[in-house]
Amino acid sequence: MIKDKKVLLVYSKEFLDYTFPGGGMKVNEAHMDALRRELKEELGADEIKHIEPFGYIEEKRFGINSDTVYLQTSYYYFVEVTKFGKQMLGEREMMHGVEPIFVSADEAIKQNLIVLQHKKGKKGMRTVLPREIKVLEKLKDEGFIWENSKLLKHT
Repeated sequence: MIKDKKVLLVYSKEFLDYTFPGGGMKVNEAHMDALRRELKEELGADEIKHIEPFGYIEEKRFGINSDTVYLQTSYYYFVEVTKFGKQMLGEREMMHGVEPIFVSADEAIKQNLIVLQHKKGKKGMRTVLPREIKVLEKLKDEGFIWENSKLLKHT
């Protein structure tokens, strides 16, 4: 969700970084159901009026506890959340102190680059944050804004 040229991201008090809400799909879970669940869990999104695909990124990733390689596809959407309620955080998100916050793309990119420089040993950070930075840069480069509850692209 983009409002007043700021993106609604998830800020982690533990890692001091900004990421898009998201996570994995559960077994037999439909793609849109997973999106809505993750938005509820991490943002507290109770009502979603509009969903529009933005794009996706495919990455070859190493398994956490092995040297196996797998293909991860991360999908990104524009959404309009019309009603927010309480987050439904899992244990891991609670430990990380995640909270939704509107932030400029420039501020999020700058902070994530700082985190990358100081957290080089964290395997997850090396893959997640560069991907989030690329998406934020794409949003910025393409001039997307949210105005009158309708997605517009400035040219």
